Amino acid sequence: MAQKYTPPKQSLGGQFFDAIVILVLVFLALWIPLELELAGASKGDWLPGNVTVSQAEDGSTVLTSDSGLVKRVAGDGTVTFENLTWEALEQNPVMQEQWGKLGYDLEGAAGAITLRYDYSFDWLGLLATLAAIGGYFWFLIRQSDGEYRQVIAEKFGDKR
Repeated sequence: MAQKYTPPKQSLGGQFFDAIVILVLVFLALWIPLELELAGASKGDWLPGNVTVSQAEDGSTVLTSDSGLVKRVAGDGTVTFENLTWEALEQNPVMQEQWGKLGYDLEGAAGAITLRYDYSFDWLGLLATLAAIGGYFWFLIRQSDGEYRQVIAEKFGDKR
């Protein structure tokens, strides 16, 4: 009759150490992309209508829409607007009221409206992610297969 398999016991200290290592790894996996500014979509300047982009002599970027709205982004990140109206931002009276309920004035709303997320897609990044996930699962299956065969051999003997 085959002997009943009893897995090895891990000490309380070993369990505590494993839990701390996992917590540190999870923290680093969440923190490192934030620190390297890799998390989240990037934002880009936008104006309603047809827009021309130019560089001013002072080094600032100037976006000019066909409606006359001008957005200047200085080198230090400060943003200024010229010819700023709700109509130039294509905001109707209902939208204006909602911006007011949120506590935004015309300048604040313009800053939020004209800074949009960039949803561009990177195929190379997708392929690299899929390769990393595939590699992880390949490793997981190889390791699990070896451990599974070891348990079967201990319980039923080596049948090779």
